Amino acid sequence: MKPKILRYEEIRDQITNGDVLMYKGSGIVSSIIQWATRSPYSHAGIAARWNERLMVLEAKGRGVVATSFSRNIKEYRGDVEWFSCVMEIPQEDRLNMVIFAQEELGKRYGRWKAIWLGMRSLFERDMERRDRLRKETKLFCSEYVAQVYNSVGLDLKKQRSDRFMKPVDIAESPLLERRGTLKLQYK
Repeated sequence: MKPKILRYEEIRDQITNGDVLMYKGSGIVSSIIQWATRSPYSHAGIAARWNERLMVLEAKGRGVVATSFSRNIKEYRGDVEWFSCVMEIPQEDRLNMVIFAQEELGKRYGRWKAIWLGMRSLFERDMERRDRLRKETKLFCSEYVAQVYNSVGLDLKKQRSDRFMKPVDIAESPLLERRGTLKLQYK
């Protein structure tokens, strides 16, 4: 079933700290990631409110960065889907998720870690099952999102270490529900 189209301007105020963005890229790198991980998704990020700004925190080629939410959607080549948690997360925990995510800003992108994950997925190698929160020096997108949730005791995929979390694992987490595909209204 195709997710419903949501106009960003109409639902912006409903997006909360810790909501997840899942990306279905249309470029060559996205296609390789989707193929290697057997996933319709190629990227993941976290929503965070900073003062009056809605931001996306994500690990990508430039490292762990923050960009404005609207710019992120506008500039992405592909679909951006919004996911929210199915259970109530206390505001204090949501704030702690953002603080943890901010502490990771500036870390380098784990390109080789992501390639290694893709190869393990492609050849169906076992993934580490232990899931413990640890500070990494390099991160890739789905590992970053999983660690943000793990920082408040929420495990997006049982029996899968955050270090081996694929974008599809995030999207299929029983803790998350897809709300729809975000689109900007052009004036």
